[in-house]
Parts: sequence; C-alpha cells; structure tokens
Amino acid sequence: MKKIYTVLSALFVVLLLTVGVVSLFSSNDTAQKPKLTFSGLLNGSYASAQRTYYAEAFPQSESLKSMNTRLNGFYKFSGLSGENDVSLIINANGNAADHGASLEHPQQVPSTDPDVSSAPSSASDEPTEPPSTEPTQPSSYVEDGAVVENLGAALLIGNRAVEVPYADYDSLDDYSAAVTGIADALGTSVRTFSIAVPNGAEFYTTEEYHSGVSSQINMIDYVYEKMGSNVHTVDAYSKLAAHIDEYIYFRTDHHWTQLGAYYAYTAFCEEAGFKAEPLSKFETGEYTNFVGSMYNFLADYPQAQILREDPDTLEYYEPFVEAKARYYTDATLKEEYVIGVISYVGDSVSNKYLCYLGGDHPVTIIRTDVEDGPVCLLLKESYGNAFAPWLTSHYSKIIVVDPREFNRDGKPSLDLVSFAKEQGVDDCIVLNYPMMLSSDSYISWLNRLVQ
Repeated sequence: MKKIYTVLSALFVVLLLTVGVVSLFSSNDTAQKPKLTFSGLLNGSYASAQRTYYAEAFPQSESLKSMNTRLNGFYKFSGLSGENDVSLIINANGNAADHGASLEHPQQVPSTDPDVSSAPSSASDEPTEPPSTEPTQPSSYVEDGAVVENLGAALLIGNRAVEVPYADYDSLDDYSAAVTGIADALGTSVRTFSIAVPNGAEFYTTEEYHSGVSSQINMIDYVYEKMGSNVHTVDAYSKLAAHIDEYIYFRTDHHWTQLGAYYAYTAFCEEAGFKAEPLSKFETGEYTNFVGSMYNFLADYPQAQILREDPDTLEYYEPFVEAKARYYTDATLKEEYVIGVISYVGDSVSNKYLCYLGGDHPVTIIRTDVEDGPVCLLLKESYGNAFAPWLTSHYSKIIVVDPREFNRDGKPSLDLVSFAKEQGVDDCIVLNYPMMLSSDSYISWLNRLVQ
C-alpha cells in the first residue's frame, strides 16, 4: 500500500511540474501584461494586476477552473439528497458573531461642526439615482485575519440556502443572563425588550432540520423563560409563522426581508403599547438580482449555482416621517457621517442588504420629526438593520448600537449605562437571530457593555 501511495504522489508531483513548465512557454495571447511602474509597486496595484494577468494568461485556465469546480463537488458536498431534494453542505462557516459589513462612502466627510451631532442635518438622505437592475458579481465581506466562528451547517433546499442553528443550552443560559443584566443595569426607568427572531431554516426546511436541538421555537421559548421579569419578551415568532407564504426571508441570503422585519415590528408594537402603522403608508422601491451571503458562503460548490441563477429581489420601505440618519465611529459621537435610513446601493455593491442603514456601524442615530416622541436604543447585529426603519414612526430618536464594535481589542469602549443616560433613552431593544443566541463571542460583547 505504501508503494501505491508513493507512486500516486510521484505522479501528482510530475503533473504539477508539467503544468508549471508548460505555463512558462505557453500563454493566452489576448491577456494584457501589466506595465511595471514605481507607483504601482508602492501601492500594490502592480502585484494585483500581475496576479490577474497570470490567471488569464495561464494555459487552459478556464478548463482547469472548470475541473476544479467539478472536483469540489466530490469533497465539499454531502450527498444527502432524497425525496425532498435536500442537500447538506458540510463545511460552511459564518463569522456574523465577530463583525459586520457596511457600505463605503468616500464622498462622506466627518463633520467639523462640534454641535452637529446633537441636531439633525439638512442634507438629504434619499437615494440620488435609481437602483440598478443589472446582476452583479457577489463579493465577500470577510475581513482579512478576522476570527471566524463556526455557526452551523448550511442547507441547500431547491433554490434556497439556509443556516441551521442548534441549541447549546449553556450558551442560551448565558444569553438570557446577558440580556437580563443589561435590563438590570439600565434600571426601571428604561423599558428593556428582547426580540429573538428565527431564521428561514425554521420555516423552509424539512422537520428533521427544525426539530430537536435545531428547533428555534424551543430555543426562543427557553431564553425567554430564563430572562428576568424586568425584560419584556416579544413574540415575533408567531407573527412570522403566520406569514411564511409571503416573501419574509431571502433565498440566497441569511437575512430576513424588510417585510419579515415588519411582522416582528407589529409584535413589538403590541408589547410596547404602540399602534403599528400599516404597510400602505410606506413608499416602496426595490433592488433586483440580489445574490446574497448564502451564495457567497457556498460559491465554490457547483450545487450553489442554482442560487446564482435565481436571485432575490430586495424590496425596501421608506419611512413616511422625516428621518435623518448619521453614523459614528465610536460613542463620543465626534465624527459624524451622513447615511440613509434607506441607503442607495450602487452597481458595484453586490450585497443589497446594505441598503438598510448602510450596513453595520458602531453607532447609528436616526432623528425623526415625531413630536415629543420617546428615545429608543437598539442593540443588534445585522438582522436589526432591516428592523430599525420601522421604529421611525414612533420615536424621535433611534440609537442603533452594534455590540460587536465595542470593548474588545482594537475597538473603542462603551459604557452603555452612562451612554443611555446621556442620550435620554426610554426604551432598549435587544434584537438577535438564532445564531447569536448560542454564540459565546457575541454574548461576551453584550456582557461587556455593562461591565
């Protein structure tokens, strides 16, 4: 057997050497070799162009790429397809617990007015040009060197891909304790709400993938039962379950749609004593050909091509009140940048979900013309971005804080209790999707807000 392995290894090495030698003397004549310049060496553009040139000029590059894709199907794909046409992707990793993604706005300049952070700007936050209807190539928003946490497997079911969470009851206990700790620290003068929302796997998979340790209703009920009596728990699950025949979750992305977030908003209004505004009051728009994060996770798998060929449509709902949004790099609110509650997403940005608040920022503040309205603090990961615009009908100020952006190495500090007092917060909402309920990393960021 050892001799066979030796022979196979030798053949593999010979094959690699042959391909390498051929690449030295054969190339694609249509490829443009980059010109070496001093500035190109300094800014890295020459190295990037050289890599692109080599990839294009490499002999039979398209054939080799195609062969690689087919081989991926053998070692990255588990053949659990059956009568329900369910395919399990066995090594999909997520990193949502560690950081988020945001739009880049080179045209935005930090405010030089020291008083501007306490007053709305007159600048318009509306999209300045119509959304693109052309498909764009998906891109990754994973930062180099970022810590990646395995958040569960991904299921490909027909033309839908979903993350499947599982219950870690020790972590669920810790999540409940973290939210209760926030409510205790903020005190009785602030109402604290918990909104734990399911993802699409709860509603669009066969029973074996949303039962037992993967039952999200059981996870949500468990964390709610463990929370202190000073936490108002919101039953968003029932509202979403009643509308599963509607477009409430994307198929190619792990997020809910803004319509899905609307039904969670109606559940929140019932608990908070607000009257939910009807959908008919909001103007809508859309981005078509949206191919989202689940495709990006699985793009190396040939089975994922079905997601690319059947993209999502993202529909957004504009606030009907005047609402101005600004984001800040830390809790001092000294550097202010203009952003839209619904932001314009250009052709170069494949992640259309970033239209909600422009994505994830340390602090985003929305000021509205709701007269004498209360002040809301929303603690969230990216699921909260599609939820925040619905709050504009009820609050004069919505302060959106991403716990992942504070109180850790390389990040600014935030004392949530002091910050809430400074901002005059009346209500605090902690909104998360199921992957965060069992994420030790994310729970640690919640705890550090009040420690």
